[in-house]
Amino acid sequence: MDNSIDNFKKRASRLLWCILIWAILASCWLFYYSVFARQKYIELGNKIAVRQGVYYAGRGRILDKNDRVLAWSEKYFDLYLMSSEDDPNIRSMTLRKVTEILPDAALHRVKDSDFLLKREISPEKIIALEPLLTKFPDLKIFPRTERKVVDYVEVRNYIGRVESLDGNQHGVSGIEKEYDSILAGTGGVYEVMLDRHKNWVQGTWLLKRKAVSGNDVKLDVSLEEIKNNEVRLGTK
Repeated sequence: MDNSIDNFKKRASRLLWCILIWAILASCWLFYYSVFARQKYIELGNKIAVRQGVYYAGRGRILDKNDRVLAWSEKYFDLYLMSSEDDPNIRSMTLRKVTEILPDAALHRVKDSDFLLKREISPEKIIALEPLLTKFPDLKIFPRTERKVVDYVEVRNYIGRVESLDGNQHGVSGIEKEYDSILAGTGGVYEVMLDRHKNWVQGTWLLKRKAVSGNDVKLDVSLEEIKNNEVRLGTK
C-alpha cells in the first residue's frame, strides 16, 4: 500500500512539474509575442490588411487670352467585372443582375478574366448599383479622367496631347507639354483597410497627404488666332 501511495505521489509530482514547466514556457512565449515581437506582427498584419493608394489632383485648364477655355479635364466612372474565377455561369448571372439597372451593359474582355461592363456611369446609377457592389465583390467601379479640347483640328494640334502615367495626366506635346509643370498637380496619398475580397472596409480611409490641384494656364493668343494658324507653339 505504501509503495502504491509513493508511486502515485511521484507520478503526481512529475505531472505537476510538467504542468508548471509548460505554464512557464507558455507565459514566456506570451510575453515575447505581446511585448518584444508585438510591433513586428502588427506591421506584418498591416501589410496584409492595409493598402496605400494615390488619388490624383485635377489638371489645370488652358485658356486663351479672352478667358475662353480651350482644354479641360472631365472625370468619368466605369463599371468592371474583375472576375476571380473564369466561370461563364458566374459572369452571366452577374451580368443579368447588372442589366436590371444598366440595360445596355455588356461583357467586353479587357485583360485575362477582367471585363468592362459599362462606361460613363451616372451618379444616380452608381447609387443604384451599390447593393450589387456589396453582393458581388468582383464588381468594381473605377474613375477615369479624359482631357477635352475645343473641337477644332488646329486647336487640338496646338494644345497637344496628354498621356496617363501612373494614373496621372502629363503633357507629351504642344502647350500641354510646354506648361506641364504648371498644369499638373501633386497627387494625394491615402491608406485604407481591405477585407478578404479586397473591398474597402468602411470607416478605415485615412488621408496621408493632401492632393494639390494644378494651375490654369492663360495664353497670350486667342482661339481665332489658333484656328487661323496665326500662331506657333510658344509664340504669337
